[in-house]
Amino acid sequence: MEPDAADITPTGRQPHRRKKELESAPFDAHCEIDSIVLNAPVADVYACCARFEELPRFITSLRDVQKIDETHFSFTSLLDGKEYRTVLQIVLRIPERRIAWQAMSDNFPRGVVLFEPLSDRMTEITVMLRSRVESATLAKVTRDYLTNFKRIVESE
Repeated sequence: MEPDAADITPTGRQPHRRKKELESAPFDAHCEIDSIVLNAPVADVYACCARFEELPRFITSLRDVQKIDETHFSFTSLLDGKEYRTVLQIVLRIPERRIAWQAMSDNFPRGVVLFEPLSDRMTEITVMLRSRVESATLAKVTRDYLTNFKRIVESE
């Protein structure tokens, strides 16, 4: 069955349906979904995003990222002027398609990054987060970090 015209984005693709799932998060969690298009091949975008030790380059609230093993990373994050030490676990990696993670504390969002090749030189990434950070703040920092990521990837 063909989707209704209202169900198709300007790029001709159906919009992501995961928003409903995120909206059903517990009442104390806030959800954010944001996307950005990068002028870079999906392999380059994925490779940059998968280097967790380099996250502080674009996620400015992170400090001192250390690799524990292939799926666990330890880092310090700043939230409301306080420092929190957190362990992050990568729960899913599908090369050039998806990376999902969860934090071992409530002070850092859990989420997923989706990679969508639009052409051989353009990639859309969509970030879906669930966090206790207030919605407006979560939306602003998500947009800021995506913009930082775009600048870094496109300059390399």
